[in-house]
This record gives sequence, structure tokens and C-alpha cells, in this order.
Amino acid sequence: MKMLQRNISMLCLIAMLFSMTACGHNTKDEEAPESYVASFFDIPDSVTYISRLLISDNKAYVCCQEGNEVSYLAAISIDNGDFQKLPLVFEDSTVLLDFGIDQHGSIWAVCKDNAGGYSLKKFDSSNAAVQSVDLSSVLDATVTSSSGSEIFMSMDAEGNICIAAKCGSTYAYLFDSNGEFLFDLNYDGNLMTTITTGEGQIGVCATTTDRANYNLLTVDIDNKDWHKDPTYLGTTAGLFGGSTSNFYLFDSSSLYGYSAGAQKGNLVFNWSDMGLNTSDVHVCELEDGRFVVLAASSNQTSVLSYEIGVLSKGKDNRTELSMVSLTANPSVVQAVSDFNKTNKEYKIELTEYFPYEQNVSDEEWDNAVLNLNTKIISGDIPDILDMSNLSVPIYHNKGLLEDLYTYIKNDSEINMDDYFANVFDAISIDGKLPYITNGVSISTMLANSSALGESGGWTLDSLEKVLETSGLNSISNLSSTSFLEIMLQTNDSLVDWASGECFFNSPEFIELLELAGKIQESSQSGFGADLSAAVASYEAVYSAYQIAQYRDSYKGNVNVIGLPSSHGEYHAIKPEVKIGISSSSKYKDGAWEFVRTFLMKEHQESCYLLPFHKGAFDTVMQAAINGNSMWTFLYEDGKITQEDVELMRTLLSSVSYAVNESQNLEDIILEEASEFFAGTISVQEAAEKIQSRASLYIKEQM
Repeated sequence: MKMLQRNISMLCLIAMLFSMTACGHNTKDEEAPESYVASFFDIPDSVTYISRLLISDNKAYVCCQEGNEVSYLAAISIDNGDFQKLPLVFEDSTVLLDFGIDQHGSIWAVCKDNAGGYSLKKFDSSNAAVQSVDLSSVLDATVTSSSGSEIFMSMDAEGNICIAAKCGSTYAYLFDSNGEFLFDLNYDGNLMTTITTGEGQIGVCATTTDRANYNLLTVDIDNKDWHKDPTYLGTTAGLFGGSTSNFYLFDSSSLYGYSAGAQKGNLVFNWSDMGLNTSDVHVCELEDGRFVVLAASSNQTSVLSYEIGVLSKGKDNRTELSMVSLTANPSVVQAVSDFNKTNKEYKIELTEYFPYEQNVSDEEWDNAVLNLNTKIISGDIPDILDMSNLSVPIYHNKGLLEDLYTYIKNDSEINMDDYFANVFDAISIDGKLPYITNGVSISTMLANSSALGESGGWTLDSLEKVLETSGLNSISNLSSTSFLEIMLQTNDSLVDWASGECFFNSPEFIELLELAGKIQESSQSGFGADLSAAVASYEAVYSAYQIAQYRDSYKGNVNVIGLPSSHGEYHAIKPEVKIGISSSSKYKDGAWEFVRTFLMKEHQESCYLLPFHKGAFDTVMQAAINGNSMWTFLYEDGKITQEDVELMRTLLSSVSYAVNESQNLEDIILEEASEFFAGTISVQEAAEKIQSRASLYIKEQM
């Protein structure tokens, strides 16, 4: 049951991963009032999943799962990290779903047996079982009959118990401190979790009606209803009960404390400052103001590695390196966290305009870019720049970025033979390396070789002939707009950032625009579509599972044909992140100590795309062959063969160009092109309008 919960969380992460262009959420203005320092303790490697963290008598209690789906409770000493399984006795084949601790120190646990029955069990302070409540007559049939139900449990200050089920909507069942059923409540939103607030109330966190944001509802035991005026939370990655604060909310970068009745939280600390990862996070507050944080790091071999941190108020005397990101993806946050946990001399101070998981408007995004550029122009330049959502050529041509080849050459621990060196060549500009990445996807097309042959590479003319003979919708995952966007990102002949010129009224672009207008969106588009009806498909390849999927769809006749080009076989990489060092930094050696971590084998194994460290690549590919990849659940029926791996290796080693995005420029081009696609203006008129607006935009950036 809890494994399902974990997989759903990973699916949400993957959905975020591929909408990286303008993700984030509103910046919090508050600054953390005090600093914290962390002490860390490891959790045994046998623990594969943890579903709840609670504090009692200076111990952390956790609900654990191991690889063989054995579930149990464990107690962890806050002082020394000593990990002990509790000797609670459950019937055979009983799965522990969640638990709570009452004011007398007794443990209550909600369980599910092998036959699908649910029960509520009580264990006294000596761990002896003293009570069992059969829940079959209480829980709705919708909950008990669904294999996808998720169960959560929390208790209030009086010992009243709430068992909540996520099953399409939210079902909540209330029991008194003796386990007697009181009443049930329903809510249309989708349940995320339950907590106990600092005021001692039971809180239920569930989605709002738009299913994109969350509310915190609290239970009114006396009136057998929800309290009025739920707290609106916006988007959130997790919610936990409090004591000093009424409750705590965390997002991809920070922890916020909410006082009773408040609709806005105050920043407590940033995860990365504390050296904490943000996979499967759990937070509790001790009575003395310290925090206990349980967090995991993950990699592409689908292994979660847990540790527990105890955070105390204190002073950090390390040299601070400033880093700015419009929105830092999870692998960046993890890299910052790992660095801050281990480096003795430097600490990264990461500033995000928009932490990762909440959408922002185009206006907010544009204002953030303008704000960042204004600061840079005024000389307020961070030591480290996350260029992942910025136009690298502009910053490179202004001389704002260090050439990282110099640092690699002088780093005795980095051997270029350990990498697919062509990736460095692809992301270089004018022979210089403006940034480092940790993994890439490959922008390409895959074809049915029985229909298009086995030769690599094709031209725009070849593509046009395929559309004429096989149909204008014969290429899946493609439309007029998406094709034009792909070609803009992978064609460096239309803009000369060095001179500030562009060529959108050229015959080359007009031909491209005309061809784009002919493409019709395929009915086979999207993940999980039947690809066999298409003769080719566009893909951003990030896993060998995609190769295997096409091999199955095309009955073994798969050909990675590449993007249409006038100069032969052509694939382009899209870097997962782009981390550069400011040419004006006072601490360039310290900045390199951080940036180089993106090249390390261990880190590249933990990124979400294809590692280009050869050792990391081999590890990730072997995990896929063994069925242990993080992508296994997404391609449940997929089987990776050595043939798929070798094709993946050949593809990665052949890329020679990197996708260079300029979101604002692309928006201008696509906006004007849409009029041509709609038939309201001619291709020549569209090209002239694009040229005029693009020229003005580019000059503004120079």
C-alpha cells in the first residue's frame, strides 16, 4: 500500500521534471530569523520506505517498510541515532499502514491483513497488544474494495483518533480515545496526509476543488463536522504538525511555520542550507525548539537512502557562496544540500525566485528575469548561476561566465576519458565551456525502419515527402507548433548572438515555417499512445525504456533517425541543468568545488536524465536491465535488453549539438507563427513580423 504511495509521488515528480520551462511558486519575502546547524545519523540500508515520523520521550518513531514489504515500527534515539525495531506483535501477513502515539505513551496502529481487512490496534507502553478494533463495519465499501486506497492516521490532544482514506475523494473516520467509533466525514478533495496541529487538533490536508492546490481542514469533534474556514495552503510538498508553530509546510526548497489562524507561513530554514535532501521528507519539532528531519536521497537504480537530521540553533562560520536560480530542479537542490552537508570551508546560499513545483504567470516569470538581469548589470552578480532557464549565449557573449574547461584541466580527479566527451563539445560555445550539467535527454526522432529504411539522418525535404505519402499526421508527438519549437531550439543558424543579428525572413526559415504549417497533430500523441500506426515519432529520450517501447511498437524495426537536417544524422541534447561560475566571483575555487560535483559518478547516478559519466551510465543501464530503474513503474511492461543499451550508448555518443532555449524569443516567434498556422496571414507576412519583433528583442538583450 505504501509502495503505491511512493510511486505516485515519483510520478508527480516526473510530471514536474518535464515541465521545467516556467515552474516555480511565489517567492516568500520573509528571511529565516535564526540559523540552524544539523547533526546527521544514517538509517539502515534495509529500510526502503518510511511513511510517518512522530516524536515521544526524546525518541523518533517511524513506520518503516523493507524491500520484501515487511512493515514495522522503529524508535530512533535523538541523541545518538540508535535505531531499534519495536517488538510489536502483528498477525502474519499484516501490513502496518500508519500509527499514532496517545498522551499516555500507547501506540495505536491502523493495519491491513492479507485478506483485505482493516483493523485498529493498540499497544501499551511495554509494546504489548491490548486492543484490536475491526474496521470492516465502519469503513465505506469504496475504501475497502479499492486496491488503490491509501490510509492515514492522526490523533488529537485528547486521544481521539482519525483514520482517513484517500480513494478518489477524502473519507475520514473518527474514534474516541477508547477506540469507539464516533462519526465519519467526507470531503471532495483528494487526501494528501493527516497531522496533529500545535493546538492539538486533527488536521486533514486535501486538494481544493481545482485539484491543483491544497486546504488544511481541522476536525470539530464536538460538532461532528469540519471547522469552518480551512487554511488555504497553495501547492505544497508536505505538511506536518507543530508545537511552537501550529503546523509546518514544506515546499521544494524551504520549511514554513504557520501560527494558529494564519493564512501565511514564516520561513524557518531552507533545506539546502541544512544539507537536507527533499525526497520523502518528514519533519517533527522537539519541545526545546530543535527539529528532527527525516529525508532520503534517491538515484536511478530506484533506491532510497534515508538519514535523520537533528537541527539546533547555531552559527555557521563557513564562507558563503551565493547562487541564484530562477527555479532549481530537485537535482540542483540535492547537489547544494550534499555540498553544504560535507564541505568544511564553503557553504552555498541558494536563492530561488520560484521554488520548483508551483506554476507562475508569464508576467511573474518575465519580471523575475528582468530583476535578475538588472542586478547583474548593477554588479550584483552571484558566485554561481543556474542557467537552466536562461539564455546561455547572451550571458556568455557578455563575458559573465567562466570557461570551465580551465577548471577541468586543472582538476586532477577529473579524467575526460571517463565521460562521453562529445557532450562537453555539444554544450561548448566558441570553444569555451560556459556551464556544467549532470545528465541529458536527447532530442531526436525514432522511425519504423520497415517504412522509412535504416539509413540515419533525413532532410526537411525527406520529412515533407513522408508527410505527403503517409499522411500529415503520420508522425506522433508532433504538431505545427511543437515542430517549429524543436527546430528553433536545435538550429543555431537563425540567430547570431555575437552580432545581434537574426534571419527569420530568410528563405531557410520561410521553408521551415511552411513545412511546420503542414504538420497535423497525430492522434497517437502522448505517453502510452499506440505508436505502431505512426511511421516516426519525436522524442526527448531520457531512458532506454523508450528505445524498448519503440522496438516493441515497430516489431523490432526501430531506427533512431534523428532530427531533419541538411548536414546528415542529427540529434541534440537537452541538459538537465546548466550550472556556471560568474567571471566576477571572488571565490572561483570554492565555486568550482561545488560545480564539479555535478560531474561526479555518484551524483550523475542520482539525476533524472541520462548520465554522461560512462561509469554512471553503465550503472543506470544495468539497473534498467535488472528492472530496478526509477523508470520501471512508468514503463511497467517494458523489458530492457543489451541491444537497447548499446543503441542508447551509440545515440548518446553521437550528439554534437545542445538545445539552446530562449523562452521569450521562442514565445515571440510562436505567437506570430500561430497566425500563419491559422491561415490568417501568409508565410511571408509571418516571417517579416517575426523578423521585426525578434530583431528588437535581440537588440534589447545585447
